[in-house]
Amino acid sequence: MAKKQAAPLTASIPGIPRSGAATVRGRGRPRRPPRAVLRGEPLPVRAVQRAFVLLALLGQQREPATLSELARTAALPVSTVARLLATLEQTGFVRRVATGGYAAGARLLQIGLTAVRGLTIYDLSETHLLHLSEQSGETANLAVRADASHAIYLRQHVSAHSIHHASWLGRLLPVDKTAVGQALAGRVNSKGFVARSDTLERGVTAIAAPVHGPGGDIVAALSITGPSYRISESDIHRYGTLVVQEAQHTSAALGAPARGGKP
Repeated sequence: MAKKQAAPLTASIPGIPRSGAATVRGRGRPRRPPRAVLRGEPLPVRAVQRAFVLLALLGQQREPATLSELARTAALPVSTVARLLATLEQTGFVRRVATGGYAAGARLLQIGLTAVRGLTIYDLSETHLLHLSEQSGETANLAVRADASHAIYLRQHVSAHSIHHASWLGRLLPVDKTAVGQALAGRVNSKGFVARSDTLERGVTAIAAPVHGPGGDIVAALSITGPSYRISESDIHRYGTLVVQEAQHTSAALGAPARGGKP
């Protein structure tokens, strides 16, 4: 008489298929799928995304940020932010200052500088920004899109005046509320520039014009910014003409097609 074949061990464990694909822990309990799989989101990727969020926040800060400030802004638990910051600090992407706050580390600065220097528009803009600043006496700026809703200043030539527009290098600017944002969106007047006052900062006027790339698309914007009390209505028109001219020269240097018979 043939012996009855013993049922596989997994057959007696509820929830485990008889295929034998699942394994059994030492105490006979089924091996559960990793938590990340159950949630439908790979855990390592989520951690990387959160780390990038923190790095982006630090990149926008003009002063070191505290642990609680970063956690609140990122909408993450303090314990999670603390662990991420510890790792980022160990790898040199974040540094902790004497006051206990956190700031961008040397490795993050290195990557940022490498990325900026790799942009043709960054290199080409130097002469044009210098000319704009010398001709207007105000601060000249280069901005590009950061995402669909924001622009970012990449380069500036600061005014020689003791009172001038504060540096916003590396900070995100809303496209819909700034002159450079409107220029990047192509919303300029009939003369090719846009002027805005008292938007992000009271008492500041900005005049901007778009820069076009080889395909004709807007790839950047040049602008002049300064205290409103020093920029009259006639200055706005004069500076607008200057910005449009320098933007056209920059566009031509990038290989943009002629627009309206002009470079």
